[in-house]
Amino acid sequence: MPPLEVLQEWEARQERVRRAWGALGLNARIQTSVGPYPLRLEIWHLAREYAIHADDIEVPMTARERRAQLRWRVAFGLFAAHEEGEAIDAEAEHDRVRLRHGRRQYDLDFETFIAYLTNRPQQLKDPAGRRLLRQLGTRD
Repeated sequence: MPPLEVLQEWEARQERVRRAWGALGLNARIQTSVGPYPLRLEIWHLAREYAIHADDIEVPMTARERRAQLRWRVAFGLFAAHEEGEAIDAEAEHDRVRLRHGRRQYDLDFETFIAYLTNRPQQLKDPAGRRLLRQLGTRD
């Protein structure tokens, strides 16, 4: 299938889903692979996935948009980790995250912390950041 047709099909399916979910309202529960789930949270999880893949293909954005996206992803990542029962001892302050891991404390920029949360050190352009995340290990 040509790329344009794939995009058009995806956009049409997205429009149907948005209309159906809009008719249900944010307080509805929908069926997911893990069973009934609050629609409001499912939308948040999907937004996180879109943000991850936007990073993968380096979608252009202004510096201001990027800072806002990173701040949102840190907040969401901490929420999602808590929701999944993961104990992540971290606090966001300004444009940094203080992560306590083992007996040590790390001062991470938002991009490094997000790569830590998503187990994706390969997304970091900085080799030192990739090395640090590999030392910290995966969170599985």
